[in-house]
Amino acid sequence: MNKVAELRALANLTAEAALSAAPGQQVTVLEAAEQLGRFADGLERRANNELTGPAVLELPSNATVEEVQQARRRQAARRGTEVYLPSWSTMARALPNAFLRSALFSAGRTVQADNAGVLSGDPTLLVAGKEIASFKNMTLVFSGYELCQFDRIVYATCLDYFREVPLCPEESTRHVRTTFYEFVRRIGNEYSVKAHRAIRASLLRLSLAQMRMRYNRLNIEVPKLLSVTFEDGGLSEDFKGSDVLLLRVTTSIAELFGPGSWTAVDNEVAGYDGLKGWLANFYAGHAGPLWLPILTLYRLSGYESHMRNFRTSLIRALEKLKDPRTPTCCHVAKYFFSKDGERIYVVRSEWAATANDAPDA
Repeated sequence: MNKVAELRALANLTAEAALSAAPGQQVTVLEAAEQLGRFADGLERRANNELTGPAVLELPSNATVEEVQQARRRQAARRGTEVYLPSWSTMARALPNAFLRSALFSAGRTVQADNAGVLSGDPTLLVAGKEIASFKNMTLVFSGYELCQFDRIVYATCLDYFREVPLCPEESTRHVRTTFYEFVRRIGNEYSVKAHRAIRASLLRLSLAQMRMRYNRLNIEVPKLLSVTFEDGGLSEDFKGSDVLLLRVTTSIAELFGPGSWTAVDNEVAGYDGLKGWLANFYAGHAGPLWLPILTLYRLSGYESHMRNFRTSLIRALEKLKDPRTPTCCHVAKYFFSKDGERIYVVRSEWAATANDAPDA
């Protein structure tokens, strides 16, 4: 076992010990686990800096199917003119960590309340050059309609159409063809006119989103999250499940799917909405527990109510994620608040399992 793995194992053992420590000692033991985790993170960062490579792995134009599949286990890959997203299970959805660890897809409810305005093209709903709350290793400047957790669900579904086919070249008109009925079913819902309208508004929001991003010391241009054409052509309310969608996700998106820069989550978790959805997807992409200021989670989640209400909503959402039926990738075993009440330490069940053959579920 290498030094990073040894330190992480020791951090997990220490965090597990906190679960059975005396109430007055739990926070102290967890702080020791966090420090060990920081040492491991520092070693890992130094190792990664020495081995840093491109986000999109370049393969020979005559690379075999096996070579492409091998490369796509970790990151996006290019073979000749074809650019592929990483591969993930049919039982999961994948998104860049940059999206899941920021307020890009906020936990607020007001975005969908403006669906009618988006469908009618109301320009007053657009924002320009808005800086999105994110961690210190990322700057994200956004223009377009503001996005929400439902847009995350819709966008992850769009990317799933490109799970096994190459992304569209920037200069081409190539697209994936589907229907509203099939799209709703792929999300996992039943088709209805209400769902049709919500998805149409979401696709319009996503199609107008533009971002300038600096992430891990790299500038990444994302001119469009996607392009969409509605073959029904108009804005009439005569919506039908057979209405056709033409979806285009271009190769620029692949730059966000480098090694360790993306997360695949269980389909059920991908469908969670609100603060529960944001927290589940946020923690699913982390390698281990860490202390986080509650104020940081408040900012990153895009929670719309006052900060004084956030702690109550946070506890309510975490308690829902402790439900035994919650998929393993984001099932919460325990969570602790610091002595001053300003930080929180969330322990997922599979992290506890690393330190103990009998996971605390």
